[in-house]
Amino acid sequence: MHPFLDRLFIPPQVQDFFYPFFYTDELGNLLFSYGDAVEHFGFAFHRVPVTENFWMAGNPNLSQVADVIICGTAMDAVAWLKKKYCSFPYLQNLLFLSVGAGLQQTHITWIYMRLKNKRFRLLFGRDILGRITDLKLAAGIKGAALEIYSDGNEGIVVHFRSKTFLFSQESFSLNAFEKASGFRFNLSCQKPCAHNSFFGELLADEGLLNH
Repeated sequence: MHPFLDRLFIPPQVQDFFYPFFYTDELGNLLFSYGDAVEHFGFAFHRVPVTENFWMAGNPNLSQVADVIICGTAMDAVAWLKKKYCSFPYLQNLLFLSVGAGLQQTHITWIYMRLKNKRFRLLFGRDILGRITDLKLAAGIKGAALEIYSDGNEGIVVHFRSKTFLFSQESFSLNAFEKASGFRFNLSCQKPCAHNSFFGELLADEGLLNH
């Protein structure tokens, strides 16, 4: 049990699951290794690296993994599993991947090459960057080529299968693209109800958002 996770009311079972995948600094702040960089969390700060590597937690034997949960921070993974723990009686079948502060092509290639035929859940933010990440990653997982960019006037343009789709930032989402294109990626894209991230939702739920 870790005092920071206790303060966030993370239950013992969830702490036990993540315990092998973080360490602490001399002040007890949490460190999550991406190999070449670390995500660093203390109650006064939360630093998330830009990296081409992953932070991983869960079963390292990829052949035994059934569910892959992909997010932008390790703390989002912790917050989401706290919320969803009762839905997963077999935690040994889970693999969490955090891509850090920005999805890279190397992340997409690694997932596509090693994790085909898994069930995927995407946990990126409700903001426009998170929604763009959903589509880029979903397309990459399915090996579907597309281009996505801003039109310079607060619109989102997607080129896919020789067609062009235009969305306002407010209307754009993975689901909206699926409806417009008629293409189903068949993965779960989950968002917190009222906050940009699952970790932000956890802080708000526990009255810690401004602490």
